[in-house]
Amino acid sequence: MNTTPNSRVRRQAAAGALAALVLAGCGTSVAATDPDGHKASPQALSGICAASTQRNGIVHCTELFAGKKPIRLPGDPSRTQRYGAIKRDGSKFHTRGGDLPLSAAVTKQLEAAAAGRGMADKSRTAYANTIYLAVVSRGTVTRIEPVADIEENAVLRAAFAGRAMEGTIGVRTRQGDYASAATLPVRIEFATSPVRGALTGKITNATRAVRSAKGPCFAPLNRTRANPLVAGFTADIAIQRVASMHAPFNDELVLQWSSGMSNMGAAYYPSIATLLGGDPLGRTWETILHGTPSAGPSVDLRLVSGGGATC
Repeated sequence: MNTTPNSRVRRQAAAGALAALVLAGCGTSVAATDPDGHKASPQALSGICAASTQRNGIVHCTELFAGKKPIRLPGDPSRTQRYGAIKRDGSKFHTRGGDLPLSAAVTKQLEAAAAGRGMADKSRTAYANTIYLAVVSRGTVTRIEPVADIEENAVLRAAFAGRAMEGTIGVRTRQGDYASAATLPVRIEFATSPVRGALTGKITNATRAVRSAKGPCFAPLNRTRANPLVAGFTADIAIQRVASMHAPFNDELVLQWSSGMSNMGAAYYPSIATLLGGDPLGRTWETILHGTPSAGPSVDLRLVSGGGATC
């Protein structure tokens, strides 16, 4: 066997290189598991929103852009790394190239976090505000790492601030409950600025007739004996996102009444993927009272443009 000093040096160098490769393969960062070796940085993502800070080493968006692209992601770092967000049912990861399935390990990771340690545990719903950098292998997301989060007020502002919804509200029966299937037309207009994760609104035809978006006049609700707005159900409402309300990824948009009671419905829950253009809201936001549905009015709504004048 050749045991010259030069051959021993070459063997030692080769062994060192092999050890470095093994250590790199055992790393836990996205960069270590990405064949292309790229990694996002806060600097690369600083322009994704209209105003931001840094928190916990990632971009924290406090204000989004106006218009149809409130979040403006840069190009994906590589063919195996893609930016995106979790869709509201938790089943898919939305990227600019389309939706990708989650591996069993990633799903388990997210579900464990969503189960959390109770409603006060904010980490349980972190997915609801987070943009991730995902490692993609054979068309499946095998790892995710948070790279930015969106402030709750910014999400609501982008989705609903300054807008209006119209639809129907359940009537109050002679017995004082809301068990009837009958409804009355209703219009709600929302404030321009959310506060502490809630966006206030007002039922504009509570006491006056208002023009609907399609033209017909909505009669004032207080002119009928079936007026649903009594006691704690008033014209002043608010909407709020509640992620994983009853179970992981049971994401609901909640309509809060002044009494403290609330209606809930999932179809209009805006996820971060919604703001990225890949998780559209449903056609109609159908809501019922949380708890005992017949104890309060059902409200079914759609976003509209125009209308609102007195008629």
